[in-house]
Amino acid sequence: MIQIKYIKHILTVTGILMFTSCNLTDVTDVDPVYQISEDKVITNIDQAQTALYGTYGALIDGASYISYTPAITSMMGLTMKPGVWGGGTENSFFKNDVLSDNYYLELIYTDMYFLINNANHVITKTEKLETEDARKNEIVAEAKFLRALSNFYLLRLWGEFFDENSTNGIVLKKEPIVSANPQARASVAETYNLILEDLEYAIQYAPSFSDTFYASSIAAKALKSKVLLYKKDYSNAAQAALEVINSNERELEDTFSDIFTKKIIETKEAIFQTPFDNSNDRNNKAFMYRAYFGVSDYYISQMEDDARYEAAIAYTSSGSARNNKFNNSVYNGVPLTADTEYFLRLGEIYLIYAEAVLRGNDDIDEALDALNNIRERSENILISSTNKDEILEAIRVEKVLELGAESGEEWYDLVRYHKEGNIDINTYKEISSDSKLILPLPIQTVQLSEGLINQNPGY
Repeated sequence: MIQIKYIKHILTVTGILMFTSCNLTDVTDVDPVYQISEDKVITNIDQAQTALYGTYGALIDGASYISYTPAITSMMGLTMKPGVWGGGTENSFFKNDVLSDNYYLELIYTDMYFLINNANHVITKTEKLETEDARKNEIVAEAKFLRALSNFYLLRLWGEFFDENSTNGIVLKKEPIVSANPQARASVAETYNLILEDLEYAIQYAPSFSDTFYASSIAAKALKSKVLLYKKDYSNAAQAALEVINSNERELEDTFSDIFTKKIIETKEAIFQTPFDNSNDRNNKAFMYRAYFGVSDYYISQMEDDARYEAAIAYTSSGSARNNKFNNSVYNGVPLTADTEYFLRLGEIYLIYAEAVLRGNDDIDEALDALNNIRERSENILISSTNKDEILEAIRVEKVLELGAESGEEWYDLVRYHKEGNIDINTYKEISSDSKLILPLPIQTVQLSEGLINQNPGY
């Protein structure tokens, strides 16, 4: 497989091949969408591979997936707050009072549909190739994994993911954009169906795990377990998570701090993440995480009595707290402001399994075993309760301690637990109404849709 250091070169080639026109073509894409010419580009496996690298490039190029999305959801949740350079735009997420013209909404929404559009080009053009090359199905599978990942992000941010009967899903794009015709939102159930269809294909046809930077069958199964947990299909979520854990393709790092000191080098736990280096894949995540997005007082107070404290929190010489997970990383001995994003790592899959097997099968022993695997690795006291409600809450808290200020996962947990009746979200975050559990659609998306796209309730 081509080394990561060549991706930017590949993206340049892809730009020549793929991005042949520049027109506003769809209301789900606030900025211009670049289309692949219908009569060229993907006519063989090599061109399909090049286009696929371009789709990965859409994932790592810019900051939406790497910095902005995990940061704004962590601010909506419990573990991050606006940094010293953060202003009203950032603070609106921390206060859970975001307006539809917020800068981050438009940027993230557009970037995610941009990646989906690229993935759709790869999928539809590669499927038409007449070849016996086994790489054909693998390329389609990787593109479908990336499409599923982006659709899941979109659903959790802008769709009522907690209610499968809701009509407020997201706009589903399954073909490359070729016209400016607006399209209505799909239902939540329809959105879940497409995500899971893509993941089933990826599980069957994606390559076996070889690198954390590329989609694999095990990454697809890990994401499937997470999607099924959100869909409330708990028994199947537990089964998928257990298969990932028992696959032996990934294992927990020896210590919690190893996750964030190894980063991308000889990792054991990361399942899917973004690359970075000193020349080709630079990003400013570490800078953004100390300037615009900081760690919250709540997170610091929760970590103070936890053995992961020093690995998670650092302090400057002036006493300012920093997110030590993403704090001036080093690549080949060179300090960088760049860093990775862990989309999936095995520690989270253990906690997905713990919750799913408890909710779906009432299996207290299995849930405790999975939960305590993470507790033991972090050298914390093991949980011994046999009360289901207490264990569910312990799992939610553990995700704050294990994944806090990392991916915003605790925000979605607050929403899910609130909707399940396990907690009142206002105990942790003051929410004016349940309409604030999802974000408003970007204002241009609604205004340009000719009445087809309804704004989320309460906005």
